[in-house]
Amino acid sequence: MSWPPPPDLDSLKELFAAADPEGLIASDCPLDEYDPEAAHFFEITQGWPSNKFISQHTLPVLLDIFADQFNEERAGRLPALTQLAAEIERFFGPAARPQTRQSS
Repeated sequence: MSWPPPPDLDSLKELFAAADPEGLIASDCPLDEYDPEAAHFFEITQGWPSNKFISQHTLPVLLDIFADQFNEERAGRLPALTQLAAEIERFFGPAARPQTRQSS
């Protein structure tokens, strides 16, 4: 298996929920609130090489997905989507490093 691995849908769902770009999970919505957006991102980016999973490429995709899904452009979501793009890059981009569990 080559490193880094391509994004998997479950990992993307976790990253999207943690980012909570619309503040819905903070408002007591279920953790799967952003699953459709994560699935759409997964579909769009399937087959991308790891060097394309950098914020410069993923942020525009994220902005489009959220503008389409929530029917508007909203500046308030930009910081959360910027952070989400950075997390996607950290885990799946060209500089990604294996995540290991530390033993206690």
